[in-house]
Amino acid sequence: MKKIIVFKSDRVGDLIYFSPCLKTIKDNNKESLITLVCSKYNYQIAKNYKFIDKYIILDNSIFLFTLIKYFKDFFLTKYNYLFQFDGKSKSYLISFFTLASIKSTICFVKNKKFFNFPYRVFRPRKIFLNIFFNNFLFCDEKYSDQKKIHYQTLYFNILEKLNFHIYNKKNLFFLDKGFENIYYSFFNKSINSDYFLFHFDEKWNRCTDSDFINSMLLLKKISTSGHVVITTGIKNFKFLKDLKNNFTTYSYNKNKFNLLEKKENVSVCVIESLPLNLLAYFIKNSKKNLSYHSGPIVHISPSFNREIIDLIPEKKNNEIDRWIPIVSNYRRINFEQLNKDFINNFKI
Repeated sequence: MKKIIVFKSDRVGDLIYFSPCLKTIKDNNKESLITLVCSKYNYQIAKNYKFIDKYIILDNSIFLFTLIKYFKDFFLTKYNYLFQFDGKSKSYLISFFTLASIKSTICFVKNKKFFNFPYRVFRPRKIFLNIFFNNFLFCDEKYSDQKKIHYQTLYFNILEKLNFHIYNKKNLFFLDKGFENIYYSFFNKSINSDYFLFHFDEKWNRCTDSDFINSMLLLKKISTSGHVVITTGIKNFKFLKDLKNNFTTYSYNKNKFNLLEKKENVSVCVIESLPLNLLAYFIKNSKKNLSYHSGPIVHISPSFNREIIDLIPEKKNNEIDRWIPIVSNYRRINFEQLNKDFINNFKI
């Protein structure tokens, strides 16, 4: 039986974005045992990928303990394939000394300046890359470059170099059944209608007050076409109070939705503090999903064939282009577009 170890101990959205590649690895090695090195954050959705045989949570706060606990998995087991795809320094360090016949990674090239003298930094360094990896590609992180780099495409290119057949490039997300009754109970009681989802998280801290005001005007226009459910993550952000002051608000805690305050506008509501696996049900059942390039929204929506509408500043276009799933129904609105004429003529 082949043994495979995959390092993906980064964010939730990153793992979902990588999910079709993870399934491709399994599909090309059906009689294999796959170990996924994940983070304590993305484990909550990684555990739903049933084609993964073993999980190792790489917790930075107890890194030494993790090394000791999984010493056999990291340093005494011989793997057929190793994939280091999270770009984390600790993951690189472990992968250097993990035994594997074929080691694959992406080398990220950072473009920096020292007193106006440009230079490039390689992660991992070239000397380590050539010593420890025998299958790799370079990724230039120069966002302004005309040569387009797309991360998901790079992953697939790495797998194709191993002669793996690509069966599917669509993101995969498996719903946690433990939240099914909780979602439908709330939906039937408090929404009971088709709705558009508008998600807010800490990324909105980067927005100006003007961006937020114009986004609210856009939301108001959307609400003329149907209900709008505003969801928030578990982290606070600077516009949360404004949302709660204007719309009926529910707070989720211990498997219950608590009504905090009811407003006259019944076509819009706010649901704060949603855990990811419950948010996924709202994403799946919405008509369309809007956000400031929120990882869960952008990467879960394609799994359920839901349209994504991304709101971002124009200066972020080249950077964000690298993260759009290959198989997705994606639309973009730059904050700079949100003037009166655009909003009046906008069609959801």
